[in-house]
Amino acid sequence: MSYAIVRNEKLTRNEAKGRYVHNERKTRGHTNKDIDSTRTYLNYYLKNNELSYIKEFDKLKEENKLQGYIKSNSIIMCEMIFTSDKEFFERIGEEETKRYFEESYKFVCNYKNLGEENIISAVVQHYHF
Repeated sequence: MSYAIVRNEKLTRNEAKGRYVHNERKTRGHTNKDIDSTRTYLNYYLKNNELSYIKEFDKLKEENKLQGYIKSNSIIMCEMIFTSDKEFFERIGEEETKRYFEESYKFVCNYKNLGEENIISAVVQHYHF
């Protein structure tokens, strides 16, 4: 039996830099051996970021006139991952898989009135199983 899997992780500024490099495939030497770089072209965006995660965060901070000092260990954003197992996605097919991720994105946008304007990036990544 398959389950929907949702992971929410708080990120510091430094961790967000690393996630940007990983999620946007800005490196060649991935530590995750499940990443098949030849399939990166299959990744697609539900919301595409124009800048790095940090620059997007700084832009949001400035646009919203947020004040205060951010320490190096301060949490500045969260990363949410929605997924399931390989069998689930094979069983529902490509069209329903796209709908699964679109609905997941809508859920995050509406969660506690977060709002799409506060989402920096939403990318669907294909992994080699």
